[in-house]
Amino acid sequence: MERRLEGMGLFLSRWMLALCLAVLGAGLLLGGIQAADNRRALVLAVLALPPAAKLLPALLARAETAAAWKVWLLLTLLCLGVKGGWVALVQVPPQGDYATFWGYARALAEQPVLEDGRYMALFPHIFGYASFLSWFIALFGPAPMLAPVLNVALTLCSGSLLFLLGRRVRGTAGGAAAYLLWILCPSQTMYNSLVLSEPLYTTLLLLFWLAVTGPVPARCAPAVLLGAGAGMILRWFNGVRPIGAVPLIALLLWRFCLAPDGLRERDGRRRRLVLLSALLAAYLASGPLWQGQVAARLGEEPAVTPGYSVLVGFNTRSMGRWNQADSDLLFSCSGQPGATARQAQEAALDAAAARIAGLRPGGFARLFMEKLRGFLGSDNSCVVYSQAVVRHTGRFSLACNGFYYLLLLLVLWGGVELWRRGERTPVLQAPLYVLGLTLAQMLVEVAGRYHYSLIPALILAALPALFRVNGKWGEKNEKIP
Repeated sequence: MERRLEGMGLFLSRWMLALCLAVLGAGLLLGGIQAADNRRALVLAVLALPPAAKLLPALLARAETAAAWKVWLLLTLLCLGVKGGWVALVQVPPQGDYATFWGYARALAEQPVLEDGRYMALFPHIFGYASFLSWFIALFGPAPMLAPVLNVALTLCSGSLLFLLGRRVRGTAGGAAAYLLWILCPSQTMYNSLVLSEPLYTTLLLLFWLAVTGPVPARCAPAVLLGAGAGMILRWFNGVRPIGAVPLIALLLWRFCLAPDGLRERDGRRRRLVLLSALLAAYLASGPLWQGQVAARLGEEPAVTPGYSVLVGFNTRSMGRWNQADSDLLFSCSGQPGATARQAQEAALDAAAARIAGLRPGGFARLFMEKLRGFLGSDNSCVVYSQAVVRHTGRFSLACNGFYYLLLLLVLWGGVELWRRGERTPVLQAPLYVLGLTLAQMLVEVAGRYHYSLIPALILAALPALFRVNGKWGEKNEKIP
């Protein structure tokens, strides 16, 4: 029985890795050939791959012999200098969605119940980040630099969490490499100047992973507390970006499908099931509480269906991107006498169902290909959002795409290492998340910045390409934690 479970887990983990690598490889190919600038970035990434794979581990070799806290402190100071220096030099005025976040955050800081909360009721995930930002506006006032400073603070938190997660994957050197890649990522640095939710929900995602990938407490009470805490973190994450199902499904797939033999021992099985049960209970029970809080602040019930996002996601004319016609349809439904936000989103979902029914098989294939290109094909959306104040946009785009393509190449290499070794440890939640979020984006509105939270997952998945022992990555894990 034990060998059968291990064989099933190995088979499924390799199939998952193969599918993830195929998706990432397709995204890299579609993005790298779409324009001359992208092709130059891809060539630079290919040329940089061998020296990066050799020099980065050599540079961080001393980290294994140094105190972990000293390595973390040095990298944190470096991160503060890079990210803080950027937001001090580049200040982007809020526009578009970023102005919406800022405006609602100021309103929530001043009004117990919003005077006009219909837009947020249509898109309730705005509340998650706007309410977080409103706490600091209430404390410090609506200073123009407040959001960028908070972004830098969240970047330091996410980098520290990456350091801890990287240590679990490949020791202190692995943690240092993960943190350093996060510091060097050009797009992440540029996004810090904007008023956006990505730094918050990415930090929450990493905190969730830290909670569920570590040792499970031996006693039930601590296991319940850890699971409940992870469930609450995931609920907050879902409130900021409604994709909480993706890391949750990734966790369950890893535990019950990719590493089911980890449950073979009775005591270990009991502790892990207690943790997972507490996590699910906390996550599900807190859903109505979150919805009630949102409704109380908005003055009306928020929408619960992503009808508009699905409608846009299957628009073959805009290739799944925002377009004026679908936006007009939603607000036309919302503006009907007596219509609620929920009814407007349900009407958009009906329109999406009719649109999907009218698509031909060839239309689906072309749509998904273009959406994959838009989601994974490049990493320079931050340059577009910052072009009002940033000069030399071509060079910044080259830097962002070049680093991103290099990271994808490392992930492809590292994924092959994981596949060859039959890896089934919790690190597989990173490629599972990459695969799950990418597949989810094929169903809804797509934009390049939505892959922001994939960058840490890609960094963790790239570590096997950087750290190998005698031609192999790490040491073979005899037990599934």
